[in-house]
Amino acid sequence: MKALLQNLVRQWRTLAPLAVLCALCLVSACGRQEAGRPHVATVNGEKIYLEEYRARLGDRKGLFSLRALQGESGKRMRLEEEILDALITEKMVLQRARELGLSVSETELENRLLEIRGDYGENYFDLLVRKNVRYEDWREALKKEMLFEKLVAAEVHAAVRVSEDEAEDYFREHPDFCRSGARVRASQIVTPDLDQAREVEERLERGEDFALLAKAFSIGPEAVRGGDLGLIARDTMPEPLDKTLFTLPLHKTSPIVKSAYGYHILKVTDIQPARARSFAECRQELLDVLRAQKEEAAFNAWLNNLKMKAVVKKEINVLRENTPS
Repeated sequence: MKALLQNLVRQWRTLAPLAVLCALCLVSACGRQEAGRPHVATVNGEKIYLEEYRARLGDRKGLFSLRALQGESGKRMRLEEEILDALITEKMVLQRARELGLSVSETELENRLLEIRGDYGENYFDLLVRKNVRYEDWREALKKEMLFEKLVAAEVHAAVRVSEDEAEDYFREHPDFCRSGARVRASQIVTPDLDQAREVEERLERGEDFALLAKAFSIGPEAVRGGDLGLIARDTMPEPLDKTLFTLPLHKTSPIVKSAYGYHILKVTDIQPARARSFAECRQELLDVLRAQKEEAAFNAWLNNLKMKAVVKKEINVLRENTPS
């Protein structure tokens, strides 16, 4: 369980801005729809337009192979229903934020943009170009994501409390939670293509500094730290990276490793053996896990309450007439 939670946290911190790019850039388009256009649903009097639904559907279908969708009408229908429900939920959430008078200032948005630049450098904005996403659309989508964060913080997270006694009880009831497996401290250089990875590999073989090459070539957010990934537990990284990290000798660089994120060159800088940790050592992790569990339960209850109060009308005929078979 702990490994899964750590993996989810790592993935979110790494990919949250990409989620904004790939999923939310479509939301910004809905504000530009004109009255009278076909719509697929109405939420508390506000329309969700067919153009927005089509864009989201096309984006999500790209995650599936044609073979997975061809001839499987049930799976396709479930996907279409899931997308429409997601758009309806987004509309409810934005409406609730407006009701509470929440907003994101230009100063707050600029500060978040500075954080992204600090984490990713200009590589992130190069990705926008490669994905054919207009910077203005992405910026507006990021603003909506920040508004959502404010809303959840105000209505859900602010009420969540975790006591020291709860953490101590969890520690006693889950003795394996604070048992640390072997961990390694590692750095990486990740490039988008194999040719660039080979160039980096050759320069490392000539004795060039790993950290400097990471800053110059890596597209990962840790590039600004010379590629330092921090301490990594087993089974918290994609399989090919995990296998390499836990077989690589100390202070040696790996061959090029391919993953879904690009081409990696890894280096292990420290190895920590498995051991049992005290409550004091893992206290904050216990509090974080219990808080995450309570926040998830509170969020689900809050969202269900929004859905129960909303007046929603789905235009099923419009969907059937305009969704490709």
